Amino acid sequence: MDICILNSGFGSRLKKYTEHMPKGMVPIDGSSTILSRQLSILNSIGTHRYIITTGYLDGKIQEYVGREFPNFMVDYYPNIRYASTNYITSMDLLYPDCQDEIILMHGDLVFELSVAQDILASRKSIVVVDSSLPLPEKDFKARVKNGRVIEIGIDVFGPDCYACQPLYHLRKQDWNIWQLEIQKFCKNGNESVYAENALNEVSTTMELYPFDVDGRLCMEIDNEADLEKAKQLLEKP
Repeated sequence: MDICILNSGFGSRLKKYTEHMPKGMVPIDGSSTILSRQLSILNSIGTHRYIITTGYLDGKIQEYVGREFPNFMVDYYPNIRYASTNYITSMDLLYPDCQDEIILMHGDLVFELSVAQDILASRKSIVVVDSSLPLPEKDFKARVKNGRVIEIGIDVFGPDCYACQPLYHLRKQDWNIWQLEIQKFCKNGNESVYAENALNEVSTTMELYPFDVDGRLCMEIDNEADLEKAKQLLEKP
């Protein structure tokens, strides 16, 4: 299975920690960083090819992963325009080398083992939602209609919406549909938007389903409050 981890951005809201290191290398518990925890969990489920996009402090992640996980199969895709584009540009770099079924996630996600197991085992294209949470004001929400996800964004609200995390399992055909739309966006200079803006344009031609973690740990680390929350949750037995 190909697993893509997006790690190109500044992590500016965690500047206290990211001034000298990429966001994925921020410590999350006594012995792990966000990235090492992701890789350790995923590797415990099986052998995968890892695809890591980089940008800010390019080279530090390569050095870190090479030292901590020397036997992992990892391909790196540096986004040299990370400072002026969103991660849609990083995702565009994957084409045409990464066109098969894929697990796609943001590099600041913290999740528990059972969530990763269920995501990898899915036979459908899915994205994580959490029906146990109130709709976040500034973070991703997913709109669900007739059992399928038709829209994802920060400005998505309504009774048919759920809190959403950028953790996907995408079948080849659905991933390819999204990739082609990402290409169109980037070719037209629409590179300051979320990749989900492109997804929303083609969602009706995809078969993307919500996967409800229903309170299980799966959260992004956007700021110091998120980091402290995640640490506290990981300390619980």
